[in-house]
Amino acid sequence: MNKIWKRFLLWFDRAFSTHKVFNQLLVVVILCVLCTAIFWLFWLLLEPCNAICNADDRHLNEVIRLMFGATNYPLSGSVMPHWYQLLIAFVGTMFFTAFLISTLSNILTNRAASHRKGFLRYWFSGHVLILGGSKVAVGILRSIAADAQLRKKEVVILTNQDAEELWAHIKPLLTEKEQKVKLTIYHGERNMDKELLNSQVDRASVIYIIGEDKEREHDSINVDCWKRVREHRKCASDMAQCYLLMERNASTYVFNALPREDTKTLETTIVNRLDSVAQQVLIGDDKRPEVYTIDRGRVVERSEKYVHLVVVGMTQMGYAMATTAAHLCHYPNFDEKTGKCRTKITFIDPNAEEEMKMFKGRYPGLFELSHSWFIGNQSDLSNRNNQNKLNDGFGDFLDVEWEFVKGSVVDDWVRKMLLEWKDDKEQILTLAFCGEDAERNMAQALYLPQAFFRHVVDSRQLTDRDPLIWVYQPENSALVDTAHEQVGRYMNLLPFGTMTGSFDSRMGKRLAAAKRINYLYQKQNAEEVYGTMEGQEELDRLWHELSYAEKMSNIYAANSIYGKYRSMGIKEGESVPDAAVDILARMEHARWNMEKLLVGFSALPKEKRDELNTKLDNKDPNVKEEIKRLKNEDFKHKDIAPYDELRDESKEYDKAIVRNLADVIKDLIRCPLIS
Repeated sequence: MNKIWKRFLLWFDRAFSTHKVFNQLLVVVILCVLCTAIFWLFWLLLEPCNAICNADDRHLNEVIRLMFGATNYPLSGSVMPHWYQLLIAFVGTMFFTAFLISTLSNILTNRAASHRKGFLRYWFSGHVLILGGSKVAVGILRSIAADAQLRKKEVVILTNQDAEELWAHIKPLLTEKEQKVKLTIYHGERNMDKELLNSQVDRASVIYIIGEDKEREHDSINVDCWKRVREHRKCASDMAQCYLLMERNASTYVFNALPREDTKTLETTIVNRLDSVAQQVLIGDDKRPEVYTIDRGRVVERSEKYVHLVVVGMTQMGYAMATTAAHLCHYPNFDEKTGKCRTKITFIDPNAEEEMKMFKGRYPGLFELSHSWFIGNQSDLSNRNNQNKLNDGFGDFLDVEWEFVKGSVVDDWVRKMLLEWKDDKEQILTLAFCGEDAERNMAQALYLPQAFFRHVVDSRQLTDRDPLIWVYQPENSALVDTAHEQVGRYMNLLPFGTMTGSFDSRMGKRLAAAKRINYLYQKQNAEEVYGTMEGQEELDRLWHELSYAEKMSNIYAANSIYGKYRSMGIKEGESVPDAAVDILARMEHARWNMEKLLVGFSALPKEKRDELNTKLDNKDPNVKEEIKRLKNEDFKHKDIAPYDELRDESKEYDKAIVRNLADVIKDLIRCPLIS
């Protein structure tokens, strides 16, 4: 009996602890029916003769009346004794009236709690789906609120965090206007098929796969989620834009080697969070004054100046800053013959020797062609030329050089070197403190020699002679913001990289520009973008056919537009003068060289390049197959070469882009994330 009672209690507790309404109502109905039947049967046992004489079930009706309403007590004309009627009325009040009220109250309370906790599921279509509850979601919600098209849509976040706590963390970080986004938070795992289907992933219009904060194997779980999303999208009726967020540079590097794997109803853009942070700092397309850009608008055609980026800390963030600068910093004053005015990227780290080997091992093709030095101590400063071993067989044409310093900004000889760089009138100096410890980054930045900070603050304006000092603050930037905004001498001290702001709100704008560049690249014409590209359908079709690496190539090209404009003195929106086309094409090819080397390609020796070009001139029937094999199987590209060495048809790719820069970015200032 005890076992049966305990099983009943387990069943009862489970029924009233669930958010399933049917289970709770079923318990009330069963109890009422059971009590009614027991009282009726008991009365039949007490009055068998009465029961036989009254075959019209009058006694059953009387029991039911008493059970369902105590106000019916006592029943007039009933043969039941009052004490028995009272007992039935009491039990009915307890099991039916009180129990029903408490059950309905419990249902509403549980449902409200279940909604807050993210256990309930609803029907959505055309919604925005965010898979993961990391702090990056805050930046995404801000961008949605700022977008006239997206803010009309329902937004669903699927997270394994407590949904109520997540909203409590998100809400204070949003403005009153941003809080009006129609947001629903689900609790669940993003790489579970059932949860994805319950989130209507097959009906979403935009999907962000961002993951959770401080999650082990974050990138691997995100990729697993992305694969499941692709499967569920195969039967979808509409195209969805998917942003797949990666945390580590190596993860993005793997995707560069993958072929196109989008389904017909899913278009994927790979977003490295740290690259996104670096791009927001270095591209300069956010209407900041030129004095806050990496080149300050001063590295122009006849200038003697060059960009020098010093990255303190060989971390994932440090690598992202360096490689992003390598993608962007290509200028018209670089002299290929003398090597003058190369962009210089310096790493400073106590473990620089080991990190340098890993960095060079990741980009072997790049360092076959790059000038690079390792400085382990003060005595190495005078031996730089002896350390640089460039393979003469490839040629010396890259416009970016590298330096690795084993030390710290607290070392006297490093501080002396920093001061020399600051005082060098030819350098446009930028420092980026990229360590994992935000407080240490701030301390190291403030520990710089005082000459790095302004002593005359009356003008409250920076000049190009003031080095910019960027400080990585992933959690909260309030301290650096305060120093920058309220302490005059620290006007050149700037925070970057907060998790809540790491999603680039201008991604949609750059993606739209990249699609237009891809069109020009494939069509190789000099017509205006709107001359033959009428409508978005053709742009989307050509874009959808690209591999991930090819998509990123066009995005990098779009990212570089604003630096090109600054270096040529062209205002945004102005057409490119004919006289500037060749110069800009050289800059674009230099950028393309660097991009191909960073995604894993290598150059061919000059002798081999000349041989292939000669075969092309002679219309050798086998040469195109050979070039294709070298590219696809050996990851070697014949056009990773000096601009003057290119054939005319190869140059036309670069010219087709730069002739149309004004139209590439036309109308994209407030471009939505979806078309």
